[in-house]
Amino acid sequence: MAYGFDTSASFGKFLPDAVMPGYWEHLEQQFKELSAKGLATHAFFSEFKSDFRRDFLHGTEIIDEALMPKDFILAKSYKALGDMIVLGLGVAVSHRLRTLIETLEPGRHQFCPVKITLRSGGEHPVAYFTMRVLTQLDAFDKENSDPSCWEKSVRIIKIATPKEHSAHGIALSRSVIAGHHIWRGLVSADSGISAFDFYVSGTLKAAIDEARLTMPPFHPLKEV
Repeated sequence: MAYGFDTSASFGKFLPDAVMPGYWEHLEQQFKELSAKGLATHAFFSEFKSDFRRDFLHGTEIIDEALMPKDFILAKSYKALGDMIVLGLGVAVSHRLRTLIETLEPGRHQFCPVKITLRSGGEHPVAYFTMRVLTQLDAFDKENSDPSCWEKSVRIIKIATPKEHSAHGIALSRSVIAGHHIWRGLVSADSGISAFDFYVSGTLKAAIDEARLTMPPFHPLKEV
């Protein structure tokens, strides 16, 4: 069984209030150095920044680590953070979750160590890594999905709301997701479904449960 889940949209343990001191200035300097070497494909930093954000979130290729954000300062005090958090441009995961993913899918995704500074000035006691999930799969099986659990919008197919009640009726192709343990869904005007931010295999879900990691809610989907 596969599972889908979303990252949090509300400040808290899964979405800590944090800043990236000096990051955008650093990124602009990196852009200027690339431009000076004739390696930049954009004429202006604003264009580079916009495409970089898109590639960071949706790309499937490794990004130069020199361009990745590495320093974060929490604006509030938190008793604890989740094992996957929204941080900076995307998500970061604890070393425990990174280990589980790397054990199942070694070298398949991009991880970059980050430093999280507490509001008090000390360093956060848990090691975190920015994570870019580089696998994107078009696994939606429309024919085997419950028609009451999805709807056609103007351009794409979307999971019916509320998601937690519709997930059980969404079918994913077992042949497409076989051998994968964490991935993003492919959504276009011609295929895919807009549903969850991330999907995980039953194997990874079981490992997360056994390790008692703190994660957003998982929602089971059908495999056919």
